[in-house]
Amino acid sequence: PRVWYAQSPAAFARLGSGPGFAAAYRDYIHAVVGRYRGQAAGWDVVNEAIEPYDDGADFMRRTHFYAMLGPDYVAEAFRLAAEAAPSARLYLNDDHLYYAEDWQERRRTGTLRLLERLIKAGVPIHGFGMQCHLDTRFRFDERIFWRFLQRLEDFGLTVAVTELDVTEAPSAHGRSMSERRRLAAAEVQKVLSVALDSSALAGVVTWGLSDDDSWLRRR
Repeated sequence: PRVWYAQSPAAFARLGSGPGFAAAYRDYIHAVVGRYRGQAAGWDVVNEAIEPYDDGADFMRRTHFYAMLGPDYVAEAFRLAAEAAPSARLYLNDDHLYYAEDWQERRRTGTLRLLERLIKAGVPIHGFGMQCHLDTRFRFDERIFWRFLQRLEDFGLTVAVTELDVTEAPSAHGRSMSERRRLAAAEVQKVLSVALDSSALAGVVTWGLSDDDSWLRRR
């Protein structure tokens, strides 16, 4: 269903907190997941739930869903998705988790804390989707990334690389196109070479194959 703060149904904004919102939340997830029951092998149930700089002690993004239902909106989404499609594999999906930057370390911490809470509560979660919007400006340390992958594996989760793309445009002035392509390819190679060594990795999904329609062109 993609419970995502950036693309929530407009009807949610017209509802106050309480039973009305909770019922609409349930009906939305049941309707979307139930429509494709038996056809979709897996669901990205909740997207981008982590934002340490929203200043919450739990490191969770302060979304409309959070405001209406509290931090358990994530767990509830997974329970409802499991009701609607018992055989589907259910994923939490998030971004900015692979570089050796302090702000990404905070995001890794928040992600692991959320996953640990979900698993301890018996929430039906099977995997973690790691958006890989790579950027050549950031520092990569394979040891840091590998430790994060190992923690996900220790949780018993399947891991998928999702939304894979790479940008080097902000620092590309004066470079030839062949050099730009080489740098982009090298960025993907160094991150994926670590991910592919993880026994938990289930697959890699690119965010489009052509620069012509890339969302990065509109940034």
